[in-house]
Amino acid sequence: MSFDRRHNIFRTLTFPLLLAVFGLATGPAAAAYVIEPDIVKEYLDLRHKALTHPDRADFRFEYAVCLSYMGKVEESRSALKQVQALDPEFSKKALPRYAEQSRQNPADLRLKFRLGFLYYFADKHDQALKIFGEIADRAPAGQLNAWALGYMAVIKSDQGKWSEAEDLVRRALRIEPDAYGLHAALAAALKAQGNLIPALREYFIALKDRREFEAYEKTLLQPDVPGTAYSN
Repeated sequence: MSFDRRHNIFRTLTFPLLLAVFGLATGPAAAAYVIEPDIVKEYLDLRHKALTHPDRADFRFEYAVCLSYMGKVEESRSALKQVQALDPEFSKKALPRYAEQSRQNPADLRLKFRLGFLYYFADKHDQALKIFGEIADRAPAGQLNAWALGYMAVIKSDQGKWSEAEDLVRRALRIEPDAYGLHAALAAALKAQGNLIPALREYFIALKDRREFEAYEKTLLQPDVPGTAYSN
């Protein structure tokens, strides 16, 4: 199964269409799901690098990884397509480097997440599950833990193990209960098992949480926020 198809566990829902059909586009609301400050800083730095060095596959990959553990799954997928276009051999060439970086810095969960994500991108599922599992079990739990579980669920769905995928997403939601991508993933897992009413309920939650997150996200790129002068 292709990477694009696997990644669609987080994209089963066509948000604009359901918003129009069910009339859920109500007024603005405060986002319950917010990004950890150090991840915001990393996002802004990597976004700047990706924009100012459009031919660097490594910058684009690290930007894609950061987007993934922010919960911006569709944008991460788009960035990974750009990595593939820039350098079709990127995963093969980059694996030794990221593996060595992670080995030398075992406490750095972001480096470990990059390695796990690269294994995932390269279709090396067993290795990706191992790395993501190590992140998921690390304390204290935070957004990296939640999205490591989320991408483990993607792999399990690819293997047709929908019950395991559901369990993993529910674990992730206990850490980040308002992450719209995780609710969409849970909806996909429930739908695949024939649980249509609970799946629909999760889709609606995902719609609401996405709308709230998108309003919050705009505040991250305001010129008066420190470190974001280059964001526009």
